[in-house]
Amino acid sequence: MSDQSNASAAEVQSKLQHLNFLLLDMLLPADKVAAICREIDFAFRDRVYTPMVTVWMFITQVLSADHSCQQAVARLNGWRAAQGLSRCSSETTSYCKARKRLPEALFERLLAWIALQCNEATVDKWLFHGREVDLVDGTTVTMADTRANQKAYPQQKSQKPGCGWPLARVVQVFSLATGAATMVAIGAYAGKETGETSLLRTLLPRFSPGKIILADRYYASFWLLAQGEMHNIDLVTRAHHLRRVDFRKGLRQGHYDQIVAYAKPTRPKWMTRREYACYPSSILVRHLRYRVTQKGFRTRKITLATTLLNADIYRGEELADLYRRRWWAELHLRSLKSQMQMDHLRCKTPAMVRKELHCHLIGYNLVRAAMLASALKFARCPSLQSFTGAMQALEEFAATLRLGSGRRSMQWDNLLTTIHELKVGNRPNRKEPRQIKRRPKSYKLLQTPRNPNRNAYTTAA
Repeated sequence: MSDQSNASAAEVQSKLQHLNFLLLDMLLPADKVAAICREIDFAFRDRVYTPMVTVWMFITQVLSADHSCQQAVARLNGWRAAQGLSRCSSETTSYCKARKRLPEALFERLLAWIALQCNEATVDKWLFHGREVDLVDGTTVTMADTRANQKAYPQQKSQKPGCGWPLARVVQVFSLATGAATMVAIGAYAGKETGETSLLRTLLPRFSPGKIILADRYYASFWLLAQGEMHNIDLVTRAHHLRRVDFRKGLRQGHYDQIVAYAKPTRPKWMTRREYACYPSSILVRHLRYRVTQKGFRTRKITLATTLLNADIYRGEELADLYRRRWWAELHLRSLKSQMQMDHLRCKTPAMVRKELHCHLIGYNLVRAAMLASALKFARCPSLQSFTGAMQALEEFAATLRLGSGRRSMQWDNLLTTIHELKVGNRPNRKEPRQIKRRPKSYKLLQTPRNPNRNAYTTAA
């Protein structure tokens, strides 16, 4: 028993050391960014705004509260002065051009690499029966109102031209154990093959076999359940609201626990005949119903639909507890959209919007990596730590860590201790009215395009 505990402690220490190097490198990335540039054959010249420096500036820009390019350039000049280098111009033009030159593949691979590093730091007790669980949920983001963005991600049809924002639908995948963002799909808000289930189908081949996907009832379709089975992936969702569940039929495994067969529906219009032929004629799905008695919860009965069929291994109480943690996806999206201000992207072209989206996720994962390092050091679950507090602490400590002073190790330990102390409040059975106290400003809504409206206002004045 002693040897086993020592081996476990050594493994945790190795993972912690790995995360330390990851965070300290990503505060000013160099080797990995250069390696990815070589892999994708992206050539660049050695000047002020190298890919390594530009990526670092972009990441710190989305992590900062200001989000401006001007502050990113000022941050670069501060670092160059500390390194004894000559300052560059305070104009943001060169930085913006450098961001535009970087290929999208660089950000996509960097996101995948950081997510992999976070997953490798996972402790076995954070898993579900030794298996990794991924949370899936969809959201929307707006972006700068430019002609290019409107063409790629049109605004809602109910809005008048010039009065709305380009709108994109995003399907995000998070790791349940670490909270890290592992992959993302983005598409137009409306149109063919732009729904959440369609975007998730594009991501399914990238899931490693043996994963469990945790999602809401919108994803409980025959096509996703069957495709998950074809990729050796299990799904845990709520039963679709249009499917009638009768517990008097099927193979009974316990109280409100049954296995039924889903027959293949008729071919939908978006699917080709060849794709339709690849799906099985039927799949086995397990239905499980449990009751929620906690005050403040609107739903009293929940019926799950899952491909985890073995009731002896995956007991009903465990699946109910697992599905309750699906809500963490909503919390992660809130961290991205509220704390990191990803709800509105500022770039003016679709390619730059996608880079900015990936940069938000990379910065989010860096905060998660710091939380993981703190959780490993103090032997606690990372979900008990405050994301907002960790992001604020990382932003404040980053400047001193980046300068590489002689007390870097002590500063790093202080950062992890600070993150450990910033815990999420324990507020069981909390109930809050769905009302707001602060009144919005009494400005009129924009009903006509801004430029003609501004001209008319100037003429009247």
